[in-house]
Amino acid sequence: MNRLRKVQLKRFVCRPAALAAAFLLAAAILAGIFCLAAAPKQTFSENENRALEPTPVPTLDTVLDGRFMKSAENYVGDHFPLRNTFVTLNTAEQLMLGKRDLAADYGSIPAEGGVYFGKNDHIYEVLLPDRTGIFQKNAEALAQFAEKSSLRLTILPVPSGSQEQSENLPYSAPNHDQHQELEELEQTVGGKAKVVDLFSSLSLKTGRDYYFKTDHHWNTEGAYVGYRALAAAMGFDSLPKSAFIFQAVPQPFYGTLYSKAVNTWQKPDTLVLPYTKEKSAVTQVTGKKTHLGIYWDQYLNSKDKYSVYLGGNPSVTVVKNPEAKGGKLLLIKDSFANSMIPYLSQNFSEIHMIDLRYYNLDIYKYIQQNGIDQAAAIYSIKQLCDVSIANKLSR
Repeated sequence: MNRLRKVQLKRFVCRPAALAAAFLLAAAILAGIFCLAAAPKQTFSENENRALEPTPVPTLDTVLDGRFMKSAENYVGDHFPLRNTFVTLNTAEQLMLGKRDLAADYGSIPAEGGVYFGKNDHIYEVLLPDRTGIFQKNAEALAQFAEKSSLRLTILPVPSGSQEQSENLPYSAPNHDQHQELEELEQTVGGKAKVVDLFSSLSLKTGRDYYFKTDHHWNTEGAYVGYRALAAAMGFDSLPKSAFIFQAVPQPFYGTLYSKAVNTWQKPDTLVLPYTKEKSAVTQVTGKKTHLGIYWDQYLNSKDKYSVYLGGNPSVTVVKNPEAKGGKLLLIKDSFANSMIPYLSQNFSEIHMIDLRYYNLDIYKYIQQNGIDQAAAIYSIKQLCDVSIANKLSR
């Protein structure tokens, strides 16, 4: 009997303690939810260069099929207090655990490699072989375009920094050799277009670094190397470096590769912009709007500083220079071409730049309507493996 009373007394004593603990836990959860709801929300993460999950709105369908819970989970993950700190800690933790390929998404189609932390403060994108056939279709489309348009087409495929600086990668790190794509492009195009080989020119073995440390693009020096190679292939005279003044941007530049593996120890890049020594008459026309020059200075105060060139990637934009002696050039391209325009704009009266990722009209009609007499294609090899342009060129 005494034992029963002791047990009952113990339960009586423990029950308030358990209730108090449950109350405190519930209060903590509610407080967390309140703080999360009350905290100011961002719609875009500049550090990670991506849109954040919007506030989920439940409906009967989304609750029943699980989409609401998935969205809510992503929302909490994207807007958790001190999230940037935890993202940085996650990068450090993965490196300490010996992981080398950070931020990869092998479940996507095409699969997306992550990034390596290399020597000399470089971050490199992991290169994967094209297993989707996108590159081959793009190569065939470029060959057909050269034939159908009757224009002299010069193709400038740009290798990635991790290809050109493989000696800086972690020891024995897997990395696809982009020479395979260059050979495939040359064989597919044949004599229909000229393909420029930049591999030896951009190599680290030249003693120069032609790529940003935190971004996947080539830097100002690399763009100049590409410009000279394009000039030699197309038969026009490139301007010497002495024709330009190079000005370093004071704001630090953290690019797309940094956004994949945010950390606190990374040294920033310096963005260097070339200007002609003489006053330039170059303008950029996008739709009905005319912009003086090709630099958009407002982007220098944003995370996306590379958009200082041309204001980003409009589907169609025309760079005009009434003082240039060359004719009208059609340039189908990705963002690698943007940093070449300060040089290239000195050689052509009009450069009609088309980004086929966003252009949905008949490109052959555009050529006829605008009196185009030459054509070039500037693409990173990785882009030609990842994004199809074939359907845009087959219309």
